[in-house]
This record gives sequence, C-alpha cells and structure tokens, in this order.
Amino acid sequence: MSKLISYAQNFEDVILWRVLGHIEGGRYIDVGAQSPDIDSVSLAFYERGWRGIHVEPTQHYSDLLRARRPDEQVLQVAVTDAPGELRFFDVADTGLSTLDEQIAQEHRDAGFNVSEVRVPAVTLDSVFEMAGPSEIHWLKIDVEGAEREVIAGWNGSRRPWVLVIEGTRPQSPELNHHQWDPMVLAKGYSYAYFDGLNRFYVSDAHPELAAALTCGPNVFDDFVLAPQSAFCAAANAVAAEAMEQQRASAVEAAEQQRVAAAEVEGQQRAQLAEASRKIELLEGELQAKRASEAAFQREKNLIVEAAGEYREEFQRAVAQNQVFAVEIGRRDAEVVRLNEIVHALLTSTSWRITRPLRGLKYLVTQPTMFARRVVLAAMRRVARRPAVARPLNALLKRLPRLHAKLISVAVNNRIIAQVPGAMQHAGLVGGVGSFEGLTEVQALEQLSMRGQAFYTDIAAGNRRESR
Repeated sequence: MSKLISYAQNFEDVILWRVLGHIEGGRYIDVGAQSPDIDSVSLAFYERGWRGIHVEPTQHYSDLLRARRPDEQVLQVAVTDAPGELRFFDVADTGLSTLDEQIAQEHRDAGFNVSEVRVPAVTLDSVFEMAGPSEIHWLKIDVEGAEREVIAGWNGSRRPWVLVIEGTRPQSPELNHHQWDPMVLAKGYSYAYFDGLNRFYVSDAHPELAAALTCGPNVFDDFVLAPQSAFCAAANAVAAEAMEQQRASAVEAAEQQRVAAAEVEGQQRAQLAEASRKIELLEGELQAKRASEAAFQREKNLIVEAAGEYREEFQRAVAQNQVFAVEIGRRDAEVVRLNEIVHALLTSTSWRITRPLRGLKYLVTQPTMFARRVVLAAMRRVARRPAVARPLNALLKRLPRLHAKLISVAVNNRIIAQVPGAMQHAGLVGGVGSFEGLTEVQALEQLSMRGQAFYTDIAAGNRRESR
C-alpha cells in the first residue's frame, strides 16, 4: 500500500492510523469536522476505505462535505448536552466557529468575520443512534471550547475504541481539559497521549491499543504530508514564490513573445502591404501591357488588312503596268516608225528642193514674225561684237524712242540683262546689254512675262525654220 498521506492539523490521523490501521473498513465519528480536505482527520481513513459520520453546523463546510463525501452521513447540527436550537457563532472560512459567545467575541477582536446564526442541537447519544449498531473505532471532538457540553450529552453505553478531544483553548496552548477529563475517565477510558493540542484516550475494553500511543509521529510511521498541511507552509511559500516567479517569467516570456509576434506581424503586414502594392503595380502594368497588346493587335490587324488591300492594289498596278508596258512598247514602235518616216522625209531630195519655197511661204504668210526673228538675230550678233555694238549704240541714242524700244526688246529676250538705273544694263557693251555667262534658263528668268512669251514665239519660229 502507498504511504499514508497526513491531512490532519497536528498529525492526529498518523497517530490514529498507527493505533487502528490494522482494521479494514472501520468506522468513525468526527464532531466538528470542518473541511473535507484541509486539516481533516478523516480523509486519510476515507482514502483507505473507512466511512463515518461528520457533524458540522456551518452551511459552507456541510455543503463541501456532502459534495466531496457523497457516501457518508453529514449532520448539519450542533452537539450539546440537550436537544433543541442554539445560538451558533460562524467564523467565516475558518474552523473556529463556536457555541461559546465569549470565544466568538475574542475572534471578533482578532479581526475575524463572525456572524450569529441559529442551528439545531442534538446530543452525542443521538449521533451514536444515527451511526447504527456498528463499532465506532474512533471519535474526535473539536468544538472550539464546547467540549464539556458535548461530553455531557453522552449518557448511553456506546464506547468508541479511541477518543481524540481538543484539550486547549481555541487558538491557544492553554490547557482546559480539566473541565471534562474526569467525565471521560468515568466512562471507562484511560488517558494515553497528548500531542500538544489533543488528548488521546483508549477504551478500557481495548487496553492493547495504548502501546501504540507512547510517542508522537515519527519516521517509522512512514507517512508524508499533504501539500496543504500547515507544516508545509514554508515549503508551500517557497514553492508559491517559485511558481509566482515562474509565472512572472512565463508572463514576461509570453509578453516578449507577444511583442516579438506583434513585431513579426507588423513586419509581415508591412511586407504584405508592400507585396500588395507591388501586385497592384504589376496588375496595372499587366493591364497596360494587355491594352497595349490589344492596341498592337488591332493595329496589326489593320496593317494586315491594309497590306492585303495594298497587295491587291499592287497586283492591279502590276497588271496595269504590264498593260502600260505593252502600250508604251507599241507607242515606242510607232514613234520609231514615225521618226523613220520624218527622217526619210527630211533627207529626201524633194524636201531639199522645196526648202526655198517653204521660206518664201513663211515670209508671205507671217511677215511680222519673220521681221522679229531677223531683228533679234541681228541684235544677238551685235551683242557678241563689242566693236560693232558701241558705235551702233551711240548712233541709236540719237533716236531715244527707237533706242529705248530696242533696249526693251533686248532685255525681254534676254540678250542683255537689266541693271538698276534708267536705261542702264549689266554687261553693256557700247550701251547694248549682254546675257553672256548665263544659262538659257537663268536668262529666261530675267525676262518679263511678255518677254518670255515673245521669246517663246521666236524660239518656235526658229525651230520651224530649222526644219
């Protein structure tokens, strides 16, 4: 079997187990039971299969006992020397509740929260009757100064094997067992052991049990303390401090992790925002690219369509050019044929014989044009001969109107070039201008519209004459 765990306030359970541990499935009565766990004398026995009756007048602890010990009897009453109803002073959240008004006042003075309630009262004989006929192996009485009244209500023949009765004033080492010790001894019990708080008595019917009550709890009792034991307070405090430090460290570590996680989350959020921004930019670029590709595709389609049209147009042009080439070839052949005819005509004997007749005909039919051509030819010859031009120019100046007319004709036909100044001309040779050094086109640009027309007529006449 595992080691005994001591839950009692002053190792009462260790002493009782040393005395009665050889009994299986024993019975007990705990008057003033208080908590089912903290400072409990019965819990170590309960864990090893014992069962019993708990007497606890406070509502709080009675409810706890019923919840934790559902298979045991819980009497929410006060035990005294006569049945009825009593004033009970409940010291909240402690085991100090009492029937003694003076003790209750001392607790108030010490700062405890004390409330007065009315509770039913029964005698110890009534409790024995509720326990049934089975043997009661131990009875504990801890009623905070009212032990004498409890014992006074015990008049029957029931004798538990071992008694454990608190023998000091509440919260004090002051002995008060003299108030009730003679009454216990008179019932057939022998005093066996005092643990500093409680007095142990053995029934005269079981004197053999006294041998186990010669010393206090020790290493040979092979027990361990419950974590909530008062004797573990220092260790519990150290453990609590360590746990608090551990908790604080855990909280600090958790806070650091939270801050680190927040920083990481912030960085991730920033990275996500940056990634989202880049994605938006890329999507924008992609959309622009798609739009550009669509426009390019449309333009490509237009170009392909236009290329098709141009190809058709080119094919039509090629076909037309082929037609034109044929037509040009035909016309070139016709021109060659006509040139051959003209050349044959011009080189014929009849054309040479009839030339004087053609000149006479030109003189008769167009005398003005013939005279103009003669004058212009003479002016060109004179302009090319300065030795003749100077005296002729001096002679003509005597006839101003004729001189001016001839100068105008010479300028209009680009024989001489007009220069600034009245009747002054560039390149004058003896008063008559000259177009030497100019091309025909440059000379023609110097003439007026009328002069250009006159030059055209003379040129046409010269060409006809040369033919």
